[in-house]
Amino acid sequence: MGKSSVLRALDWYFNGGKSGDLTEEDVCVGAGHRRIEVEVEFGNLTEDDRAVLGDSLVLGDTTDAHAIIGRSWEAGSASYWAHGRACPLFADIRAAESARERIQRYKQFRVEHQDFELPAANSAAAVEQELRSWESMHPDQLVMERLPRPDLFGVGGETQLSDVFDYVFVSADLRADEEARDVKSTIVGRILEHAIDRAGAESELADLVKPMADQYTAVEDKFFTQPLADLSDRLTQAVKEFTRGREISVKPALPEFRIPTVQFEVKVTDGLAITRVDQQGHGFRRALLISALRSLADSTPAAGSRVMCLAIEEPELFQHPVQARAFATVLRGLAQHQSHGVQVAYATHSPFFLEAEGFAEVRRIARVPVPGTDTGAVKVYSTSLQAIEYRLAGTKEPAQVAKQLSGVFLKRLPEALFADAVILVEGTTDQAILEGCALREDALNVSGIVVVETNGKEGIPLAHSILEELGVPCFVMFDGDGRVGNRTAPENRANAEEVVGVANRRLLHYLHAPEQEHPATTMTDRWAVLEDTLEPVLDEWAAWGAKHRELIQDGRGLPGKDAATYRLAAIEADADPPALLSDIIARARALSPDG
Repeated sequence: MGKSSVLRALDWYFNGGKSGDLTEEDVCVGAGHRRIEVEVEFGNLTEDDRAVLGDSLVLGDTTDAHAIIGRSWEAGSASYWAHGRACPLFADIRAAESARERIQRYKQFRVEHQDFELPAANSAAAVEQELRSWESMHPDQLVMERLPRPDLFGVGGETQLSDVFDYVFVSADLRADEEARDVKSTIVGRILEHAIDRAGAESELADLVKPMADQYTAVEDKFFTQPLADLSDRLTQAVKEFTRGREISVKPALPEFRIPTVQFEVKVTDGLAITRVDQQGHGFRRALLISALRSLADSTPAAGSRVMCLAIEEPELFQHPVQARAFATVLRGLAQHQSHGVQVAYATHSPFFLEAEGFAEVRRIARVPVPGTDTGAVKVYSTSLQAIEYRLAGTKEPAQVAKQLSGVFLKRLPEALFADAVILVEGTTDQAILEGCALREDALNVSGIVVVETNGKEGIPLAHSILEELGVPCFVMFDGDGRVGNRTAPENRANAEEVVGVANRRLLHYLHAPEQEHPATTMTDRWAVLEDTLEPVLDEWAAWGAKHRELIQDGRGLPGKDAATYRLAAIEADADPPALLSDIIARARALSPDG
């Protein structure tokens, strides 16, 4: 199970047929009970929603109106249930597997509990209505229960939840030629349903049919009535020669005059050519969806208070970076305007769709190991500004966290949020050396590990707290800067040493380690500190120094602390890196679920 599985599970919940549209293969691997359940909580419900769902389903008061409704699948059939307030004595009636059994149990209950004064009911729907009516008049006798709700299925298998919530799933394998048709189940059809009210036009078009039907009847009477009557008499007389008591009549079969529902067609004009959608490239097909959503963002849905949820699988597919950013902007605009009645969810691997204003809305879905099993489990991670501030208490002031959060989240962590594990370092040369050392064997990226530079020691705690809150394990490497005084002018030496000492104490405090101003080189399972900087470690790696000088002499590298040159020298050095660097990489690999 992954990100897309969540979107597809919701699509089944809202749009799957009465039979469930599932098979045994859809059950989670290793599950002992061959049953699938999806539970959804609806919040911020309106009075219109209450009218559709009923008082028994809507929990809380008007300021906190919500409903918790689940759907289950087992042995080829699906059923709805809900958390609601109900009379516990009615549970046996509602648990009946068939309408006939439910009616019988209701009759028996009336005999055994005449004090309830329940009226007679001759259908399963009538039984449920009478039970709810009694419950609405006796709220003091109700308790919270999980109630079966077969009534949530409408005619033809669709669900009554669609009256309050329209879930539109845009899959990664979107077939634009099919989805651009004006059919209720397609993307364009669903969008048109919200944007266009066809009722008035269809009413007036229906009025055009009546005169035509009347004229047809007049023509039929003129040409067919008498000849058919004569033919009927002759056939009746002929039949009487063989049997009695039967007559034959031949009458015209009046066709049903109906004007088809108004349909809309999507075409693409490219210069002088007018083509179908499927004749366009993949990028344009997705761009067509962007255009439809942009149009929707500028209009108010025609369907009243019903909410549309657009669930998009990998919106970045077939998009240039600029188009991907534009798509993200459109989706954000749709979600921000509550008057549009549109919610947006997407499963993505692209940093273009991560936005600082949506920080608390990010859900990271990851597979985590479960001891004693081969399958593991899926966990959903999320966080908030308050949670980050709590982690950083004593390390950073809340005002600093709020100010720096968007910059760190957007500029330094987009790729890291998709990683299985992360190594956090202070600067670009540290990053380059570790990446180069790892590439001597295989890329860290192959193991799902990313090295992130945090623009200094002070940036490590914020980046670390964001990643750990979202379930990304981190290994931290930082400099103790023990000889910073030797690299500083005498008049600034005391201040430099004090600044370094405070920064070291704060970072070690955050890492729950003994606070020291000048720590010695130390290695743990989750962090490492170098007594001074990375440079003395590289001085021990003679092969790296030789390769670094060679690259500069050959014009393949640049002098100074150039990250690209550092990385290439680490890759091409003739001897293995120092054990300390290899150990850091090994410990980071161990943090990955596959490590």
